[in-house]
Amino acid sequence: MKSIKSLMICGIILIGSMSSMAQIQEEQVETEKTYDLQSCIEYAIQNNPNLKSIKLQELGNQYKIEEIKSGLYPTVSGSGQYIYNYALAEQLLPGEILGQPGTTVPVKFGVSNMITGKIEAQQIIYNKALKTGIKAASASQDLLALQTFQTTEDLVYSLAQSYLQINLTEKQKGILNANLTRINKLLEIANIQFEEGLTKKLDLTQLQVNKTNLMTEMKSLEIGVNQQKNYIKFLMGLTPDAVLNLEPLDLGVESYPLVNDIILEQNTTLQLLNKQVELTQYEEENIVSGYYPTLAIFGNLGWQGQTASLFSTKDEYAIQGSMTGVLGLNLSVPIFDGFQKKNQLEQLRIKQSQHQLDKTYLKNSIALEYANANEKLTQNKGLLQMQETNVALAEDLYSVAKLSYQEGIAPLTELLNAETSLKESQTQYLTALLNLKLAELEHLKVSGQLAKIIREAGSN
Repeated sequence: MKSIKSLMICGIILIGSMSSMAQIQEEQVETEKTYDLQSCIEYAIQNNPNLKSIKLQELGNQYKIEEIKSGLYPTVSGSGQYIYNYALAEQLLPGEILGQPGTTVPVKFGVSNMITGKIEAQQIIYNKALKTGIKAASASQDLLALQTFQTTEDLVYSLAQSYLQINLTEKQKGILNANLTRINKLLEIANIQFEEGLTKKLDLTQLQVNKTNLMTEMKSLEIGVNQQKNYIKFLMGLTPDAVLNLEPLDLGVESYPLVNDIILEQNTTLQLLNKQVELTQYEEENIVSGYYPTLAIFGNLGWQGQTASLFSTKDEYAIQGSMTGVLGLNLSVPIFDGFQKKNQLEQLRIKQSQHQLDKTYLKNSIALEYANANEKLTQNKGLLQMQETNVALAEDLYSVAKLSYQEGIAPLTELLNAETSLKESQTQYLTALLNLKLAELEHLKVSGQLAKIIREAGSN
């Protein structure tokens, strides 16, 4: 598959303006290089072991097609043989032949040494099953190409999904860092106030507990990021100890323009099923071709030499040789096979009926997935808007509580509660944002739009 230069178009579904795309060297990974989503995808397509294995299977099938096509060409073979008759057979002849009437005389026939050489050739003139087999083999290559594409599509989807999750987790770490900074400042103030008797020990302890909880949550997020990075390295074909620096995404840009209907002809699973239907048609044609005769022309040219003494220089032992040769036609006509092909055809027609039912079921399933993706997209857009409003309210609440605390009007607990509400609203906002981006990514795939983008990128 060619470079996916236009695959993301402003960053695969909405995910943003990225830095200029860097060329990936397949032979090595630069340890300090920063990869954006585009670069990760390009590298993975070149180096993912599973995808490379499937591509090799596709390449191997090309040679399988050539193997089948070889039946159209003549076959030529040569052979040679040397025979040493160390004990020649005897035949009893009437003595009258040799002037010994009334007796039988044992006579040896043949000579001790025999040398033969032969060249044989055969050319198929008509074989309907062979021609059908070639068409079926070509269709199987298309099937393998679709399987390769489906693996590529799944790889792109998984990479984009993990890349989104890592970036949202990094943003969540940023929120926790900001909260830790605020708590540290409050701890400094609270310690001074505690020494002056203006703050209760309980409030100071509560601040320390909140700080510990934030640090624990931060550690959990770091573990999650490392696990997600390891998964991306796995998809890219990198070793677990490789350093992977990822370019942050601009998640504030508008979404990738999504289609309003299913692009059914781009659905890879449906294309695979259609190709399987086509293969069963060739299979039927191949069975029917068994009723047709086959015709081939053959010929051989040989030489045979004989002598009683192979290495003698005497004239009477000179090798006596002669040429042999034949030409002919070989016609094979099927007459009766015990209804074998008839039963094979009946089995195949049942299989074809199953394929048609599978296609109907698959189309209904695609329509269901698309409807659910649309519903999920709509719901997540609404939730994100609600969380945006909620964050704004929480920020206002925190500002008021902070000002009241600084002026000595409100207790520290009120400020801590406002801070907790702010952190939770920010976390829920990021969760809603992640769910929206993942819903858009799912919509992109289910609708067939992702497959279309990859195909267009591969044709460039």
